[in-house]
Amino acid sequence: MTIYFVLVPDTLPLDFAGPLQVFLEARRLGVSLDIKYVSASTHFTFDGGLQLNNLDTLPTSLQSEDIIVLPGCNNAVSAYATDAAQKTIRWLKLVVSQQTVLTICSGALIAAKAGLLNGKSCTTHYQLIDKMRTAFPESQILDNRIFVEDDNVISSAGISSGIDMALYYVSSRFGEHIGAQIAQEMLVYFRRTGQDPQLSSWLQYRNHMHRGIHKIQDEICNNVEKNYSLEQLANIACLSQRQLSRLFSLHLGISPREYLQQIKVGYAKQLLQHSNHSVEHVAQSCGYSSSRQFRRIFAKIVHQSPQQFRQQYTH
Repeated sequence: MTIYFVLVPDTLPLDFAGPLQVFLEARRLGVSLDIKYVSASTHFTFDGGLQLNNLDTLPTSLQSEDIIVLPGCNNAVSAYATDAAQKTIRWLKLVVSQQTVLTICSGALIAAKAGLLNGKSCTTHYQLIDKMRTAFPESQILDNRIFVEDDNVISSAGISSGIDMALYYVSSRFGEHIGAQIAQEMLVYFRRTGQDPQLSSWLQYRNHMHRGIHKIQDEICNNVEKNYSLEQLANIACLSQRQLSRLFSLHLGISPREYLQQIKVGYAKQLLQHSNHSVEHVAQSCGYSSSRQFRRIFAKIVHQSPQQFRQQYTH
């Protein structure tokens, strides 16, 4: 799998560097990714004056699993009228079909000009919302969103929201535990608005910076089949049981026991969705003493039985 960062003059540095850092961290964690920086010209200047040289040319063909990243530009309307941008738009029209396309900020504009957003919902920087609605009525331009996913396109609102989008992509494609580790390494808080994809239990409770609690969470996530006592968890972080309960309530808003069950149920959902294992096997894999206990806890958290949850993904 190759990630192509498609760059044009006046690209915003953080639009480019934020998502890039997420993918670099994913690669360090073992995700097989090849990263290329491509452009219609071999060199250009970022917004702010930083120069890039020896860029790869736009490839003549892509693999279906490749990813196209389109960072935004300063003064996007004029930037996308340049010769380099026009060549890039023609290339996008010619080469990109069902590859995953990630847009940051005004990168949605160049995607729209290439027809990649036709019939799709998307978002962009708030200053471009009205302009894009007028220019591209065939697309549904949504405001007040951090990012929007529609089919093979994920668009983000701008600047730092590109990091949120990249974390979401990595988490949904390569595993929530990968996304959680990257967010922890980058000290990034997950931000979402009401209509954005729901966070999994791996990510939902990582919006804090307490190292001891992260250590406990890592232990639980790496050993889902185990049933830790409050005393065992407290020992992991060298805390008293009372301190542990207080810190979980303060930083996560739930108890250690509730967190443990959230992770077990989150793992069970993955097994139910992506495997043919029986409910009994799933229960055992998640450390439940019986399938009856598993069904009861699963229904309490998900508001569906395991069978009902699985049926959503088998039709």
